[in-house]
Amino acid sequence: MMNLTAWLQYLETLPSGLNNNSLVNVKSIAQTLGLLSFSGKIVTVGGTNGKGSCVVFLEAVLLAAGYTTGAFISPHVLRYNERIRLNGKDIDDATLCRVFAYIDKARADTVLSYFEFSTLAALAIFKKKKVDVLILEVGLGGRFDAVNILDADIAIITTISLDHTKILGNTREAIGREKAGIMRAFKPVICGDADAPKSIYARAKQTKAILYSANKDFFYTKQNGSWCWRFAQTNIKNLPLLKLPIANAATAFMAIKLLQKDFKIPKKAINVGLKKAFLPGRWQRIIVANKEIIFDVAHNPESTALLAQNLEGLASKERFFAVVSMLRDKDITTTLQPLTKIVDKWYFGVLTGARAASAKFLTRSLIKAGGSNFVVLPNVREALQQAIAECGIKDRIVVFGSFHTVAEGLCTCC
Repeated sequence: MMNLTAWLQYLETLPSGLNNNSLVNVKSIAQTLGLLSFSGKIVTVGGTNGKGSCVVFLEAVLLAAGYTTGAFISPHVLRYNERIRLNGKDIDDATLCRVFAYIDKARADTVLSYFEFSTLAALAIFKKKKVDVLILEVGLGGRFDAVNILDADIAIITTISLDHTKILGNTREAIGREKAGIMRAFKPVICGDADAPKSIYARAKQTKAILYSANKDFFYTKQNGSWCWRFAQTNIKNLPLLKLPIANAATAFMAIKLLQKDFKIPKKAINVGLKKAFLPGRWQRIIVANKEIIFDVAHNPESTALLAQNLEGLASKERFFAVVSMLRDKDITTTLQPLTKIVDKWYFGVLTGARAASAKFLTRSLIKAGGSNFVVLPNVREALQQAIAECGIKDRIVVFGSFHTVAEGLCTCC
């Protein structure tokens, strides 16, 4: 039997699936294996940013309330096992190997993409364990994403912003249409984007989905070291401040409110769950050699704008150093812009792989964004090591730009 390393090497040989325009193959295999219906509730989480945070907020609250969960998240930061979680814990190697063999046998000669294969593996595990709630993160788009083979009881669209424009379209309206493909007739869909494109509303009307929108149907406000959430006649106060963005918690909260029709979720479980929710590489702060390092997978303009806002909200320090690398197919100039007024020095490390942006491309993009004072190192590890060496106790380092960048940075600090 193949070990996990061999299986993951095999998965890397599969098509990426980024340009998929059909769900026929993955749905056919899922049907054969009985993976299109579940006894538990299904929540599908799509959008541009904040999907993973939304998933772990839901997961943590439901676990605190005593329910079983299966969560599917992508991409991973350090280990593939992070993608499939049972009751808040990453799946073990042995289970992964068994389910990979099961899916591979079932597919026979049918070609599956990396993400389709992974999705089927997750669903097979969740089916066997009979979890109370499946929480499934959409990969790239929505309409042709593998998790969309299931009819979700609740769909969530976190935000809509410009990312993967060559695949999803180069306007928020076009991207919104793709993301809205996870909506289902007469089922609730929650949109956490307070300025959602018209295509979201149009699709909801067309499919007769029941739309709940941020700042129209549900609201949140920060006040005096806590925050509160409001929907219709429900007003929940004194919620704890979080490690992850409150906007994503507020969106997840709307799903929790809807799930309360079938599950008892007391306020205590909500407080406990919100405090426990954690994702590696999302506003993750660690101390190395008495230096504070913040890791964040921000890799598009919307996410770096939030990152800049969060950095500005920290207690004052003398300087910010940024360790950055990105993929060439991103809008690097616009992504770096929100941080050019905050960062005092940039440390660029070059990623490996065909999609990696070259040092020349990265530095040109920074200059176009209005930044300066940079150095270029061969890789992220050396870039971070130099930043740590030059960082004073009163300075901070932020590592961002890609999941790959954060993964290399975290491994450097291990």
